[in-house]
Amino acid sequence: MTRFLHLLYYYILALMVAFVAYITLMLAVSPKVDMQKRGFIPCTEQLVSSVSICKKGSVGCPLKYLWQDMKCNTFVILDGFGAWMRGKQPTPWANYLFEPETIYNNDYDGDIVADMADLEAQSQFIHGKKEELEEAKNRGLNLRDDVHMSAPEDVLPNDVKADIEQEPAEEDVEQGDISEEAFMEKFEEKQKDE
Repeated sequence: MTRFLHLLYYYILALMVAFVAYITLMLAVSPKVDMQKRGFIPCTEQLVSSVSICKKGSVGCPLKYLWQDMKCNTFVILDGFGAWMRGKQPTPWANYLFEPETIYNNDYDGDIVADMADLEAQSQFIHGKKEELEEAKNRGLNLRDDVHMSAPEDVLPNDVKADIEQEPAEEDVEQGDISEEAFMEKFEEKQKDE
């Protein structure tokens, strides 16, 4: 009887080691990115988010979440086996070994040599313009000595200056009435008077 119990113990231990090795191998070869988040991907994401809240230096917290991840991965494998038995998938591993559906599809079918030549030409153009900008920035403004700024009153013709000095300010605009319509009405009246 003792020999039977030893054989049973070693048989169960060998099955557990084989199962852990199988899970490890499947995790290594299964897709890591999938738009539908199938297979082991939800388990891995849950493990990462759970372990990230563990305190630094803690051993028990990550081990707890590793055990939960192992149970999640086991459930994925057993779920695939059950779906295969019910005829819902062609193989027991079809739910975690599959062709991933990613958003990184690259359907480029252009001429690489021509596109690289275009990019090189654009790069040279940009580099040339950059040098021109640097030259313009570094070049000082060479102002002529005979050009100088003056006050606005000095630039007005004499007849305009006289008109400005002679015309009294209009007093007929009401204090609160500074809308655009009121201004336009006053402007049109003034144009008619002239």
